[in-house]
Amino acid sequence: MVESSSSQPNAMQVGFVDACVINPKTMALGKEELKVYVESPVDLASYTRHGVDVVPYMMTQDLNGYFGMLNRPSYKELVKDFWVRAKVYDKEAAKGEKWEKIAKNPSLKGKTRQEMGLEEFKRTEIS
Repeated sequence: MVESSSSQPNAMQVGFVDACVINPKTMALGKEELKVYVESPVDLASYTRHGVDVVPYMMTQDLNGYFGMLNRPSYKELVKDFWVRAKVYDKEAAKGEKWEKIAKNPSLKGKTRQEMGLEEFKRTEIS
């Protein structure tokens, strides 16, 4: 390992595990209950069928392994792992947030989100 005299950690000093944060499960379903329907993200055979043979270019750049990786089972497992830990903030969640505030303080009924101290709902967010 490279040693550094600075107090700032460099990339060599920070371990991969230190940089990872694994969110707790947010879904009652288990990963094994989810079904992932996979289409080919990049279907090179389809290009060839339509008269655009890009396979030789991919082979020249040694990208055939990358495109093959996208269709392997590991992709399905990553998608499942993401969704059982995902947090979705949509209109329903925003309404629930508002009603939770009103339940704690009934005098807030009829007030706007801003008057309740909540941010305005702009769009669905998935994290």
